[in-house]
Amino acid sequence: MIKRIPKFLSRCAASGRDILFYLLLASCSPLLLHAQQPGGAAQAAQGQQRPGGASTGRSGSGETLAPEGIANLKLSAGSLVNVQVYEEPDINGSYRLDDSGAIHLPLGGTIPLATLTLPEAETVIAARLISEEILKTAHVVVNIAEYNSGNVIVLGQVAVPGRVVILTARPLKEIIALAGGLTPLAGNEIVVHRANQPNEVTETIPDRGGVNDEAAMDVMVNPGDSVLVKKTGVVYVLGAVLRPGGYAMQESGELNVAEAIALALGTTPQASTNKTRILRKGPDGTLLEISTLFDKVTKGQVAPIQLHAEDIVYVPTSGIKATMTLIQGELNAAATATVYYKLEHP
Repeated sequence: MIKRIPKFLSRCAASGRDILFYLLLASCSPLLLHAQQPGGAAQAAQGQQRPGGASTGRSGSGETLAPEGIANLKLSAGSLVNVQVYEEPDINGSYRLDDSGAIHLPLGGTIPLATLTLPEAETVIAARLISEEILKTAHVVVNIAEYNSGNVIVLGQVAVPGRVVILTARPLKEIIALAGGLTPLAGNEIVVHRANQPNEVTETIPDRGGVNDEAAMDVMVNPGDSVLVKKTGVVYVLGAVLRPGGYAMQESGELNVAEAIALALGTTPQASTNKTRILRKGPDGTLLEISTLFDKVTKGQVAPIQLHAEDIVYVPTSGIKATMTLIQGELNAAATATVYYKLEHP
């Protein structure tokens, strides 16, 4: 139409029409030009939505993108959804899931949507409209307007225990990473309690190598779940060792007698290594005494015994060695005293 205006004005002037009509058309031209420009008010007011409910509206040079994992997002109480029914526009609108996880749809009634993905919610709403004989066929589109994030409670041997906020199911390794990672005392078992399950129903995930155990770390954790990283077992090394104390069963959660004594920096010269034994609490609470054959272990003749959590490795002191050490000390002291005496009395 804009292209025709100059020709129309020239015809008006050529035909000698009134000059006021000519001026009126000229004053209207800028308004017509503005109406033809792209990005007018109608286009600016139009809200465009990406699949999954993420807005494509721009703010400066940035663009609002859908969060990671939106395809697997499950609706939960408090989320706000946009519902569009092509056959019945009067139903279209925004609906917030109540505390029970349901929306209240005009004519359709109360429809539970919690724990459903967007495609599943579309199917459930369409089925309700058809079953209630509101529509013969229903084409429904559900988008997310507001997200209600979920929490995962992470406890135990992680650097930062507490709540981890997620929208969708994430691998266990990501949950642990968000909690600051494992501590040096992390054990080889991770207990996951699933949401909406009784407290006594848990899932134990064996972890033999921390973040290097792909089979354990790729287990999916959902919003509302809780994760407990158990502490590794501790064994105690006492007696004639250089650094007695308690030592964690790190790495795969296994520790044998030779490794435990090595962590204690080895035995003292007075140690009676052939009498090294393990003190272990039995199932009935009694204390069991197990010979280690440590002398043969050091010679490579037998394999070292694997320890259990709370075991005590005791290395006794040899009476003969202790006496010989005492005598040797006395002889050394006497020899030193003799040397000083000769130096003072030449």
